[in-house]
Amino acid sequence: MINNRYTSFCFRCYHTWRRRKEKLPKVCPKCKSPYWNKPRKRASKEIVIKIKETIVNIHDAIIKLSGGERGIRDEGGIYNSTYKILNHQNKHRKNPTSLGAFILNELAKRHYFVDGNKRTAYVVCKVFMLVNKCHLKTEYSKSVKFMLDIAKYNSKITLEEIKKWLDSNCVLIKEKDVENYLNKVLVNLIIEVEKNG
Repeated sequence: MINNRYTSFCFRCYHTWRRRKEKLPKVCPKCKSPYWNKPRKRASKEIVIKIKETIVNIHDAIIKLSGGERGIRDEGGIYNSTYKILNHQNKHRKNPTSLGAFILNELAKRHYFVDGNKRTAYVVCKVFMLVNKCHLKTEYSKSVKFMLDIAKYNSKITLEEIKKWLDSNCVLIKEKDVENYLNKVLVNLIIEVEKNG
């Protein structure tokens, strides 16, 4: 088993590295920030742009893999939602299902893309939760009805109901098992894509 005790993560530039010693470094080796281990109170413009581009890339990959029409309806809305998601993550770092519920509510209800809004919301939710050591183990095909209920016009589904659904479909990953768990999930995902693709 791989030991993750010496793995560090910079909250300023999102750089991850493996330390040689147990002692924490004074600065991040990439951005040289002395506040590398302290989360920001607000998301910076650079991070919002980077994560927004990642969301658009996720959407484009989903459309390429599963079909549909590419295109963005509201680019400013994606920036706004990305900023809100990152700030929600900073406030609720110890509650990944709350973050996941916020992402599903934010991205599935607002139709920023021409097609694939619910699929994009689901994958972005899954990615953010994995980063926060929580795995949404249900497949999208089994979540379609719930995603449709969230996204429909004047949906009555609340954040609390989405959070309860996530709680019943998630598993927390222990700190020491993160790397092995993610490798296993990636292998299973590649096998599933090859079967269906």
